[in-house]
Amino acid sequence: MTRQRFEYLWELYKSGSLEQEDWEELREALRQGIHDAWLEGDLRRHLEEGGQHATWSPALEDNVWQKIQQGRGQHKERSGWLHRPLVRVAALAASLLVCVCMIWLFRSHPAGKKTGEMVAVNDIKPGADKAILTLANGEQIILDSSQDGSIARQGATTVLKFNGVISYSQHAGPDKGGQGPVLYNTITTPRGGQYELVLPDGSRVWLNSASSLRFPTAFTGTKREVELKGEGYFEIEKDRDRPFAVAVNDMKVQVLGTRFNTMAYPDEKTINTTLLDGSVVVTEGKLEKKLEPGQQAAFDSAGGRLSVSKADVQQVIAWKTGLFEFSNTDLAAIMRQLARWYDIEVVYKVAPNKIPLGGSISRKLNLKEVLDLLEANGINHFKIEGRKVFVLS
Repeated sequence: MTRQRFEYLWELYKSGSLEQEDWEELREALRQGIHDAWLEGDLRRHLEEGGQHATWSPALEDNVWQKIQQGRGQHKERSGWLHRPLVRVAALAASLLVCVCMIWLFRSHPAGKKTGEMVAVNDIKPGADKAILTLANGEQIILDSSQDGSIARQGATTVLKFNGVISYSQHAGPDKGGQGPVLYNTITTPRGGQYELVLPDGSRVWLNSASSLRFPTAFTGTKREVELKGEGYFEIEKDRDRPFAVAVNDMKVQVLGTRFNTMAYPDEKTINTTLLDGSVVVTEGKLEKKLEPGQQAAFDSAGGRLSVSKADVQQVIAWKTGLFEFSNTDLAAIMRQLARWYDIEVVYKVAPNKIPLGGSISRKLNLKEVLDLLEANGINHFKIEGRKVFVLS
């Protein structure tokens, strides 16, 4: 989208005349962040003039809400709108990464409780690029504190780190091409961490927090196989002679060359594989499903069911682009994501609100700012003590 088009849509939004199809186009541009600098400057000007757009009004707020609801096939009364709290947070943080939160958080539920003040003994910073690499001999390298360059030698492969990404470079040697023993490395991200790596075949993997990937330092033979725990986004190099497979517990995702996301956290009800493009086959025992782009396979281990449904791809991979994105998501599911990213323990003093929420929040915000946004939507209150977050009434 050109900047001229972006400015035009932004002015339509501020004047309250943004149509549904234009809203979708604007939202996609906000997600991509292609005009961040201009948008931050525009918001700064309005914030300096009084904290919100001069054209903003309750009537406009209702108008935009109705447009969004109509586009989603809903006609419920607007409640818990987060435009003003988001602008307030933007003023405090003075960064576009907060302003992007203006992809509003909305909720499909009648009016609830009023916003209260959250008690915070201290705040918690967001997660960052950090991981531990475990070599074949058990030696561990803390990647976020190691210097760029060659960090290890594994057989005929050199492990390199540059700009927060590790990669594996094969070179001529007696153990190249399957002559020597197969060596395995494991990269592990802690709670509050994420990391990117390039596998020996050139495939790229992004690991979300509390995840690990075990892989050979050189792909030999007729197959390429890795083992995943937690969540990872994959961009696989095509090699028809050597299909690629991801083992997740007893489930396997088989691909030739494609982009997909697999989520297999033990505290989630299902193991999900979402296909962006290409083709994958998901197998679990005797169950097998072939996915088309835009589909998601979900395995429910409790019920032993493997199902396929249409996926919200942008929501699934939002973590990779620096966002939390929710769609009809209850508070308990949201708090599980926050617990992994901010490395916190969630303590429920009352039952979590089951009101479905939707919208986008930057993963670069401090925890208190995120909880402020949730409170502003009229759900539970929160209290931060150390690395514990108490969910209150």
